[in-house]
Amino acid sequence: MPSIIRERKSGIYFVITTSNGKRVWKSTKTRNRKEAYQIFSNPGTTLIKHDPSKQLSSCIDEYLLFVQTTHSRKTLEIYKLALNHFIASVGDIGIDLIKSKDIDFYKVERAKIVSPTTVNIELRAIRTFFNNLKRWEMIEKDPCQGIKKINVPEQTPLYFDEQQQGELIEAIQDVWLREIVIFALMTGTRLGEIMNLQWSDVNLATKTITIKSSLSYQVKTGKLRTIPMNETVFSLLNEKSVKEGLVFKGMKGKRANANFVSEKFRECVRKNGFDKRLHFHSLRHSFASVLVKKGASLFQVQKLLGHSSPSITEIYAHLQSSDMHDVVEILKLNK
Repeated sequence: MPSIIRERKSGIYFVITTSNGKRVWKSTKTRNRKEAYQIFSNPGTTLIKHDPSKQLSSCIDEYLLFVQTTHSRKTLEIYKLALNHFIASVGDIGIDLIKSKDIDFYKVERAKIVSPTTVNIELRAIRTFFNNLKRWEMIEKDPCQGIKKINVPEQTPLYFDEQQQGELIEAIQDVWLREIVIFALMTGTRLGEIMNLQWSDVNLATKTITIKSSLSYQVKTGKLRTIPMNETVFSLLNEKSVKEGLVFKGMKGKRANANFVSEKFRECVRKNGFDKRLHFHSLRHSFASVLVKKGASLFQVQKLLGHSSPSITEIYAHLQSSDMHDVVEILKLNK
C-alpha cells in the first residue's frame, strides 16, 4: 500500500510504493505538507503554483516587521510565539490554502497542551494576523471568520486591599523597589511603563505624568496618555535628588531589567506570606480595584489605566460601591 514520508535531510516529501518486492521512492518535489498529500491522494492533479511571497512563513515575517514598529516588545513576542505554533501546526503553506478548519483544529490541539486562556490569547494574535492580511488585500477571505474562543469562566483579578498595601510597603526592605511599588499602586502604570519613564515625561509643576512610547520602548496600546499625580506620588518624585534620565533605577542606581524587578517583587510576596498568586501586575489591579470601591467610575478608571476598550475595564464592575437596592426601590406598584 502506498505511503508518504518526509525525507529528513531535504525536507521533501516522497511517495513510497512497492514494485516486485522493492520499495520505490517517488519525489513529490515539494516540502509543503498539504501539496504533498494532494499529490499522494490525486497523482494526476496539477498543483497551482503559489507566489513565494504568499507562503505563510513569508507573510508572518512581513507582519512581524509591521508589529515591531506599531506594538510593544511584549506584544511582538506574543504574536511571534502564537504564529510560530500555528505554522508548526499547519505547515508552511500558501496563505490562500488555509481554511477555517485549520484554525479550529489548531485550537483543539493547542488546548491539549496549554490553558484555555493561553489558547485564546494565541487565537487573538492569529486573528489579528489574518485581519491585516485581508486589509492588505493579500487574501480574499479571512479563515478566522466565525472562529470562537474557548469559554473561560470569568475570574476576579487578584489585588492587594488597602491594609495589605500598607503591609506590603512595610515589608519591602530595598528602597529602590519600595519606590517602584508605591508608584505602581498610586498610578496603575505597567511595569514596563515605570521602568522606561523619563524625567522629561514628568511635570512637577502641573503634577502630571505622560506615558508614551520611545525609541527603546513601545507602550502597549501605542497611545500617549497623561495621568495625574496624587500627593504621595508628588512627594516621592519631588524628593528625588537626581531629576534627569530614567526616573526609576534598580540596585546601586543602575538601570533595572523589568523581569528582574518582577522576580524581586515575587520574592517579597512569597517571603512575607501574601497570596503566592499575586505578582507585580496585581499592583495595577489594586490601583483600579480600590478606586472603583471608593466610587470612581469605570470610565475614569479606563482612562487612567489606558485601556483601549471599556470592556477590558468591566472586570472591576463587581466592585462598584453603588447599592443596587436603591435602584430597584424606584419601582412602585400603584394601589
